[in-house]
Amino acid sequence: MSPDPSSGTPQPMLPSNSLVMAANNALARPDFRDSVRKMHAEGYPLVKMVEALGLEDEMTKRIRQILEALPADVIEGIRKATIEMLDSKDYVMPLDCTVTDAELDEGIPVEVEVLPEMGKDTIHVRPLLSS
Repeated sequence: MSPDPSSGTPQPMLPSNSLVMAANNALARPDFRDSVRKMHAEGYPLVKMVEALGLEDEMTKRIRQILEALPADVIEGIRKATIEMLDSKDYVMPLDCTVTDAELDEGIPVEVEVLPEMGKDTIHVRPLLSS
């Protein structure tokens, strides 16, 4: 989250990734939201969801790798955060990502976790820092 310069309160970062932008645009359509809800309820693998929702052209090889490698608990957190977003009527993916497309293209390792933020579960994607 980035601070709002006028208030100092955290604001979601505007997505620059084409997959996230395409998903957020598609969430304006009730049929798309219904499909997302149904696929999460049925336990669709995340990559298969992206494909079934017609967003596969926006999914890079690196994003596919990241989604396929997510542990079950993170996937469940993503499902819960997404359903909460659908129930809230604020149809924007609950995502806070500090990894750039250039970093993804370079193949940097990332950490994905779902954390409570400002009263809602939020998917955090961060560069994985080496120790």
